[in-house]
Parts: sequence; structure tokens; C-alpha cells
Amino acid sequence: MEIIERVQKIIDKEGLNVSSFAKRIGVVDQTVRGIVVQRRNKPGFDLIVRILQTFNWVNAEWLLLGVGDMVKASDGGKQDNVENYSMNELVHYLREKDIKIEKLIEEKTELKVLYELLKKESARARD
Repeated sequence: MEIIERVQKIIDKEGLNVSSFAKRIGVVDQTVRGIVVQRRNKPGFDLIVRILQTFNWVNAEWLLLGVGDMVKASDGGKQDNVENYSMNELVHYLREKDIKIEKLIEEKTELKVLYELLKKESARARD
């Protein structure tokens, strides 16, 4: 099951539609619609954090990795410490990935500009 399907399961469990879910987590309707309905995007770091903060019953490991149960286990707080540690690790991991993606996008943009410049120079040299 992909993360998109897990987000849809949360929406279903809460008895919400895409619009009300988006409003509840504080994002624009189109953001959630692009992920769940149109399946154009995967949820980013900010959206995942908003989901986990809004629906504190959701198991972060399940949402991110599909591991374990959808609902957090309750064992008098012991599990909460483990889950908080795991969630902090996952948040850190996602931040690193977001930074890496941003750098790759910047590199791609720079390479594209360089390619266009070289293409123009090559065309001028031929003329």
C-alpha cells in the first residue's frame, strides 16, 4: 500500500471528504486533491507533519512506511516515548531528503540554463 492510500484511509476513518480533511489539517483543498484524488503528487514533509499533529492517534511509522498498525498502540506512555523517538528520526530523515531534493532541483535548473547557453553559442558558431 502506498502512502497515498494510507492518507486516504485516514480520511475515511475520520469520516471526512478531501475538502474537509484539507481544512482540518490547514492546507489548501487542491493540495490534498492532487495527492489523493488525482495522484499527481506524493505528500511532502509539511503535509505529513500536519497529518500527524492533527490526528495524534495515527502511527507515524505506519503512515510513512506502511509498517505496523494505523492506530498507535497504548501502553501507559512507554510506547509514546519510542514512537516520539521514531517520529523524530523520521522527521529528521524527511528533512534531509527535502533538502537533497531542493539541491537537485537547483542543480537541474543550473544545468538547464548552461545547456541553453551552450546551445545558443553552438548555433552562433555554426552561423
